[in-house]
Amino acid sequence: MKTNNIHEPSSLEQPERWLSIKLGKIERSTLMLYVSILIYGIIFSALTILRYGAFRARAWDLGIFTQSLWTTLNANKFFYHTCELLMNPSGSFFGVHFSPMLFFVLPFYLVATRPETLLVLQSFVLALAAVPIYKLAKEYAGGRTVGLMFAAVYLIYPSTQYVNMFDFHIQSFLPLFFSFTIYYLTKENWPKYFLFMFLALSCEEHAAWTAFAMGIYVAWKYRTQLISTIRGHKPLARIVLVPLATMAVSGVWYWFTLWQRDTFFPTNPQALPDFLGASNFSILGAKNPVEIPLLIFLRPLNAIQALVYDGQIKLLYLLLLFGPLAFFSLRAPSALIPAVPWLGWSLLSQTQAHHALGHQYETYMVSFIFAAATFGLAKYQRRNSNSKPIISFLKKSSRPRYIATASLIFFLIVNPMSPVISHLFPNYVKFSIDDHERLISETINLVPPNASILTQDNIFPYVSHRVDAYVVPVLFLNSGIHNITVAFVNQTIDKVEYILVDSKTDPIATELILSMLAVKNNFDLLSSRDDNTILLYHRKP
Repeated sequence: MKTNNIHEPSSLEQPERWLSIKLGKIERSTLMLYVSILIYGIIFSALTILRYGAFRARAWDLGIFTQSLWTTLNANKFFYHTCELLMNPSGSFFGVHFSPMLFFVLPFYLVATRPETLLVLQSFVLALAAVPIYKLAKEYAGGRTVGLMFAAVYLIYPSTQYVNMFDFHIQSFLPLFFSFTIYYLTKENWPKYFLFMFLALSCEEHAAWTAFAMGIYVAWKYRTQLISTIRGHKPLARIVLVPLATMAVSGVWYWFTLWQRDTFFPTNPQALPDFLGASNFSILGAKNPVEIPLLIFLRPLNAIQALVYDGQIKLLYLLLLFGPLAFFSLRAPSALIPAVPWLGWSLLSQTQAHHALGHQYETYMVSFIFAAATFGLAKYQRRNSNSKPIISFLKKSSRPRYIATASLIFFLIVNPMSPVISHLFPNYVKFSIDDHERLISETINLVPPNASILTQDNIFPYVSHRVDAYVVPVLFLNSGIHNITVAFVNQTIDKVEYILVDSKTDPIATELILSMLAVKNNFDLLSSRDDNTILLYHRKP
């Protein structure tokens, strides 16, 4: 593959020389990169731990992972959690998502079996994606200075920070793995390309869609060689096999993930439509994500209606994805091909969480948005390299600054700690632990460590280190499995020793529990705090 190396702009020659000086065996640029990663990791570890301490973490998804890891290490169960038993009767996380990468996480949780371990691990894993982003920009868009700029832009990129703030997700490894996949693609280092692609696939089954699209991108990049081979002008080259192998491996991997789930961890048939997310695509009419590509062609009007649903929010979403890079990603659109499956899925969905920051979904796209911006900047600089010297100088030196400026503006306005976000979403950014939170903690301490308990979403992570910890699945009450959800809660009450609810932070779960307890009359009120908002019940002897 022909490289996109360019000469550094003359305005950057002096900082390039300074950054290339070695301190010991490490260049200053490399040292600055890793110091930036360390600072980011420390800051976001602290912020997410504070948020966890303020009861802003949730069963979905921190509690799911803490219970899954704890039961694997301590209860001889295979990544077992109770949060989705009404959909996934086996209780295994692999009945919902196929994530072998969790085996890599296990040793960390074994050393420090605390929810905070996952928050720290996630912060540093996300930050480490700055390494391949730096390497790619350094080699293809202008040297060390531009590489450090891209790394810094990634670390203050809104999507990176919002993914980091939202509990823990195994998809947080994807920016690191996919960015290295792209980097080694450009180097034509195929063993490492497939290694990192496989690591990305091991995070979660939907990564296979992205990897398949990566194969399409590789085919496009090498289209000249492919066409020549097909026409018989050249012997079969190894490069021809790379896109085919990428798509084949991705397709087989995705099929295998579905097969293992249906074979070993079958879904509750009554809950299958909701499990597959049919309600997210009711306008399009897709009952299964696999149907979406075909239905876009069969029902174009429905697809348009789905796209314009929540249109203003989706436009804002696109602005927040591409704006911080000054839209340079759009200058190299082919590099965005791997992002198309998930971006299209997000924009066709009717669920706002799929096209708004604050969740894990952007991890499928970030690597390609940054790669496209890198190639877009390189393409622009090459195009203007033959201009008159003064014009070439001004254009080359100004474009990276556009990206840096746009990134800083977006960071100041929409970072999770900005005054704008604090005003619009005060509960999201709360890190302080007030009297109410302290009283919840004291009430939790009244429950014996091994006792069975039913509680609510934001309390569950604190009691998840036990097999018989359950949560009221409020998010399913407004779905097609409302009756199943109510029945599940009712049955769970009959088998637990303790029930803990807090009407201040979860009035819906509290109301449901109290209505059922009023009928059953087999629990005593053990503790009532903060004007009867924090209620702990214990089963009568």
